[in-house]
Amino acid sequence: MFINNKEAVNRMNAVPGDEELPLAEHLKEMRSRMIIVAIPVIIITLIAFIFSGSLLQLVWNYSVPVPMTIYSPTELIVTKLTISLVCALFFGIPLIVYETFMFVGKGLYKHEKSFFIKVVPFSFILFSMGAALAYFVVVPLVFKYTVFYSIDIAAPQVSLMKTISTMITLVLGFGIVFQFPLLLIFAIKMDLLKREYLRGKRIIIYSALIAFAFFISPGPEALSGLIVAVVLVVLFEFSLLIARFF
Repeated sequence: MFINNKEAVNRMNAVPGDEELPLAEHLKEMRSRMIIVAIPVIIITLIAFIFSGSLLQLVWNYSVPVPMTIYSPTELIVTKLTISLVCALFFGIPLIVYETFMFVGKGLYKHEKSFFIKVVPFSFILFSMGAALAYFVVVPLVFKYTVFYSIDIAAPQVSLMKTISTMITLVLGFGIVFQFPLLLIFAIKMDLLKREYLRGKRIIIYSALIAFAFFISPGPEALSGLIVAVVLVVLFEFSLLIARFF
């Protein structure tokens, strides 16, 4: 009798339409979905590698005011592979998210699926905005001032691989920073923070965000720190506005 009652409780708590499958079946499904994701990523990487030389030249001419310099025979090839893989992963993100949702979606309730569908595109848009801001504004600014800041002391020569790695780090970093609204929305929805409280503490929060922005900003100039500070303040206000719709 006890077992029947326990099974009844489990059925009541189960997600409608969800079926219990052996672990081997889950692993098999996960492997097939990973293959579905891996094949397009590999194909896009190979296609991007064909045009990686032109793409690398375009990125370099836009952001770095000095000629390319390599310090090892394989540096150019590794850099071209890196930038090709980054392109493939960026364009493959929608497929990765879709396959992940199809894998875990069977175990989600209706409201959880609805929340996932709202949040994921919003997160991707925010990440793209942050990455675009970093590439088109922050990266050229940082390299322009850091290179010419030392031009009176030493002849500027920058490593191709290290420069591209710095660009990728900045782009990814700004993309992650732009996830700040989602973190704030989560905190509000979980009642860890209140919108009214945050609105009443704007001056303190603005001061903290500005201090944090100048602390993490690269480069000797204050302009990049000011950009990050303005971005964080705008994202904070945007978070308060958008939180009511989630």
